[in-house]
Amino acid sequence: MGTARAGLRRLVSPRSWSRPVRFVCTGLLVLVVAAAMGITAYRTLKPAETVSRADKPVPSPEPIKAIQYSELASAPLIVEGRLRVYAEQWRVFADTPVTAQRINTPHWSYRRWPAEVVSMVEVEKPASGVGMSVVVTKWSDGEIVALDAEKGDIVWQAKIEPADGESFKGRRTGAKAVWAPEDLFVSASAVDKQPVVIATGKDVVQGIDPVNGDIRWSRSFAAEPGCRTNDWTSAELYFAKNTCAKPATLEIYDAASGVPLSTWRPPGASLGSDSVSNWFVEPTSCQLGRSGCALFKAAPTGDVVTYTDAASGVGTGTAAYWSVGADHVVKPEPVADKDTVVVVGDVIAQEMTGGYIWAFSRATGKRLWMSEVAGKLIGADQRNVYVINREYQLLVLNLETGAVTSSTELRIRPADRFVFSLYYLHAGYLVIERLQNTKESEIDDRYYFSQDTVVLVGIG
Repeated sequence: MGTARAGLRRLVSPRSWSRPVRFVCTGLLVLVVAAAMGITAYRTLKPAETVSRADKPVPSPEPIKAIQYSELASAPLIVEGRLRVYAEQWRVFADTPVTAQRINTPHWSYRRWPAEVVSMVEVEKPASGVGMSVVVTKWSDGEIVALDAEKGDIVWQAKIEPADGESFKGRRTGAKAVWAPEDLFVSASAVDKQPVVIATGKDVVQGIDPVNGDIRWSRSFAAEPGCRTNDWTSAELYFAKNTCAKPATLEIYDAASGVPLSTWRPPGASLGSDSVSNWFVEPTSCQLGRSGCALFKAAPTGDVVTYTDAASGVGTGTAAYWSVGADHVVKPEPVADKDTVVVVGDVIAQEMTGGYIWAFSRATGKRLWMSEVAGKLIGADQRNVYVINREYQLLVLNLETGAVTSSTELRIRPADRFVFSLYYLHAGYLVIERLQNTKESEIDDRYYFSQDTVVLVGIG
């Protein structure tokens, strides 16, 4: 019995095998392991699209109070006052309610890999309540995906050739992708006021119906590659600066149809070096990022300084403000002559030297009011003007009188000290990305104020 067991051990022991047998078995083992690793890698790394739809209804909007609500790790878009929608490198997701103190378990999520989120906008359903609100996302492979904001289902998909180097630029919070998208805009028809989403890619621009994804219009600029990288929308128009023209021209299109309406150059624009012929232009007083911009700044040269610098004696060339009327004619805004300007209808509010806010009538130039408090002007709507003062408080000023109607503490702790560059006003809420400094070259731990660096407050 012992002899038989010893013989069996020798038979199954690799040491007792001949060299050719060992080589063959080793080769087979290597192939099996490689195949298993290949299958695992393919399952893990293969291109994938994953939808985790909502399994419960969205609660009704809550009454908004003028208080701090939350500190968040990511920057949200707010939809219908009921949902917060976030962007990460490979995923967009929503949580609810808007007033939750932290980011909750996703209400729904949508993930693609290896494509990255490039930008995101939302289009809410009309006040009638008919239809659905959609979250439109653009990805680094050129895919445009619209999601039902309430359920997370894919509503439609479209495709555009992506520009070189498109990638997720939102860093830790996603703020740049959702609050300052550079290649996805929202506008509307001048005729029926129906919204249109405008997407740009590699020398191409498309107007898309946000309801069903139909391409309303498309324009190719392939004959002049790389010339239209500075663009934006107003309430009803699409603007693109053409740097191939000498001097450059501002092209103005109807947002709903893509029909060219006019071209424009600032007075004094001329041929010369690139710093001259490629004159300065920048949108301002925008609803979100570069969408819904009421004004733009322009100068006949590329060498400009801010109004603050000019007042301090650092240079003299400042940009003038312009707008486009219903007749599509570009006209000056002579009242506007400060760095921060916000327009609502006939009212134009400006942050003056020292931080006090002055409001003027655009039609008459008459001063309407001057604030009794100083701070940074960040936005306005049909009722209010919004200012953040040096004590980190959000001040709400009445649009008609300038009187302070409420204030909300932005600091979570009395010792908090931060700076900010990106913020978001929507649906009665203000959301701020808090920073330690504005040097984008800093690593995240030195760039952001804290791990949960986004603060959300109610305006009331």
